[in-house]
Amino acid sequence: MMDSFEGSDDARASSQALEMDETDAGMQKPALSLAGLTFFVVDAVAKQILWMEPEGLDFEGSAGLHQAPLTSALRLLSQGDQKQILSLIQHAVQKGAGGPIELGGDELGQGLSLTAQRYDVAGGGALVIAAADAQPPVEATGAAVRGVAPLIRHLVESSPRAVLVVDSFGYVRYANDNFFTMFQIDDPKFCIGRNIAHIPARLGKTLPGVILTGLARRAPAQATRRFFLANGDAMSLNFSLMPFRVSAGLGGAVFMAERKTGGDLDFFRVFDAVATNILVVDVKTRMIVAANQAARKSLAMTQQMMESAPVTENLLHPKTLKALIDQAQSGNPAPMQASVSGFDGVTRSKRLRPVLLQQEENFYLVIESKH
Repeated sequence: MMDSFEGSDDARASSQALEMDETDAGMQKPALSLAGLTFFVVDAVAKQILWMEPEGLDFEGSAGLHQAPLTSALRLLSQGDQKQILSLIQHAVQKGAGGPIELGGDELGQGLSLTAQRYDVAGGGALVIAAADAQPPVEATGAAVRGVAPLIRHLVESSPRAVLVVDSFGYVRYANDNFFTMFQIDDPKFCIGRNIAHIPARLGKTLPGVILTGLARRAPAQATRRFFLANGDAMSLNFSLMPFRVSAGLGGAVFMAERKTGGDLDFFRVFDAVATNILVVDVKTRMIVAANQAARKSLAMTQQMMESAPVTENLLHPKTLKALIDQAQSGNPAPMQASVSGFDGVTRSKRLRPVLLQQEENFYLVIESKH
């Protein structure tokens, strides 16, 4: 009987490999990507994996056939996807077949479905061959291009704008120097090849949210937004997000951004300069989407605290929020008396003036605190 992969020394080695491969030498080993993956072959005895890296998103000249130890080859995938792949191989080794399994779908929609078969070879060895199911036809929601990697590199390498390319599973494939400078990233190797959802500590929380939303919608987007960096700083950027597809199983999106220039006034700086406490709450989600500097200081609130839970779980009682929304809808400009619980544990009585704003299909409640 072949050794077990999941729940064994091999599975534990996979986790350890993630830590070991943070070294320069480890980061240079080939790593398997889900986008464009059509098959892989595993030597069940040698614990080696063989796969074909497609050319469509090859920014590093790494397209072609690759072979690597199983543990290091999976290091950039999520722990859940690693565990599923190891389980698939184990089932194929023990029972002759495994799968199907679904990888990388989640909030991005269509994932990658894999099934596997065991093939016995001379000398008592075994090969596990896993193949991806045929991809359904791709909707016409992104530009179909061939050889997108060299084209993007040629166009944007010296661009004054920050450029980031992710594949359809959210893995970072390319970023130009201006991107690393703008987002204050000292070492690109900890971003390239990683899933953007897994590295908010390096990119901040705003950018991953924008990218993942764009991938899920599969539609172009263009807007101006406040981006919070990993160190807590913030900046206003004009950005665009363009989805693309190379083939039915391979695609992604290009993110381009630049700081607001010329005579444009950064209204977020004006927002922070106002001495009155101001909160902006998404009426649908009840989440705080913005707070000026005065409000953050008065309520002992950080950006992470704002994003941790709805406003009704920390600052305002649900009945208070409903009353504010009702008053804003009525058009009554008079402030109302209400209790506000700060993150410092202090409850304060405030006079709150609510105003309801609409932007496209979304409604936002602007709450101004009167002392």
